[in-house]
Amino acid sequence: MSEIPEQGNSDQPTASGDDAVEVKPKRQRRSTAINRPYPRKPLEEALRIAQAIKEYNGGNPWPPQQVAEALNAGKGSSNFFYLTASSRDFGLTAGTRDSSEISLTPLGRQAAYPSSREDEREALIKAFFSVEIFHRVVDHFNGSKLPEERFLTNTLQTSFGIPPEIHNEFIDLFQKNCRFLGIGSDFEIGARGTGQTLQVAVSSIVTQGERTDLIDSVSETEDPICFVIMPFSERDETHPVGFFDEVFEAVFKPAVTAAGFNITTARRQGSDIIHSTIVTELLDADLVLADLTEHNPNVLFELGMRMAEDKPVVLVRAKGTGPIFDVDNMLRVEEYDPNLWTSTVAKDVPRIQAHVIAAWENRDTAQTFLKILRHAK
Repeated sequence: MSEIPEQGNSDQPTASGDDAVEVKPKRQRRSTAINRPYPRKPLEEALRIAQAIKEYNGGNPWPPQQVAEALNAGKGSSNFFYLTASSRDFGLTAGTRDSSEISLTPLGRQAAYPSSREDEREALIKAFFSVEIFHRVVDHFNGSKLPEERFLTNTLQTSFGIPPEIHNEFIDLFQKNCRFLGIGSDFEIGARGTGQTLQVAVSSIVTQGERTDLIDSVSETEDPICFVIMPFSERDETHPVGFFDEVFEAVFKPAVTAAGFNITTARRQGSDIIHSTIVTELLDADLVLADLTEHNPNVLFELGMRMAEDKPVVLVRAKGTGPIFDVDNMLRVEEYDPNLWTSTVAKDVPRIQAHVIAAWENRDTAQTFLKILRHAK
């Protein structure tokens, strides 16, 4: 889709005195250009081309110079070229920086002028999976979670034909796109190699995106309820896409249920809105477990509401998470290993379980955050 040849330097001709002999410049071998089977810009950035055409030219074809001005970009810059080429490669627009005009494709028009949130998500998912290499990688790994580098490098080169020198670039773009679209680590999109995966993928993720309150519960018993507040998308690049899904399934769910609780949580795909139903469950739950990892603003806001009610909470975080003023100093915070290896999970689950049990058993006598502050006065 794009290539950047490496330029060689030619020797300059030289001469000296009467005996000067013309020296022809040596021809330097030009390095082989690297062909990239993917757009150079992530979908979220490439979408700016379609949005600019919509917002500033009523969706009509537009000369590249005008598009560049609308984006405050230089028409001749490589950045603008890659933006327009990426928009083209995702199937959103026709034409690039060097064309006479850039126009919206039917898919780009659907993304720019969606009739509903579902319509918009469908267009974006189709754009992502229209890039064959992204489609194949998601299909191969059943989602966005990639294996350890020592295993991944060989697979990218032998199975997908991606040269080693651009592995890091590809991984970064792949993960940014998955994070933008909400494609998690467990994403089965159909039978491999059949060509039937795209529609399955679109239907699956659109359904997920429309469910703003996906409540996970392990039983319909009368057990007390533990409501988990945690990030459901990764903002820190040290955590791979799907990290928090794995934490919930591998650590929190077994620990909380083993402690005798019915575990619930609100998973929000593609939305940062704190819905009224989430607030109700947050405040009414018998116990709340809050994961402070990445200092997610929604989690901290929800934790503040829960603390204002002076109801019991359990605080956890991944090792390496920085402290939060006052909270860490006044209340116990249990840590879990972010590697999520089988060996570390086996140790973390019983520790989180004991932490949950202790918080519940001491709910009437423990010093809550509000009690500590009021006593301090």
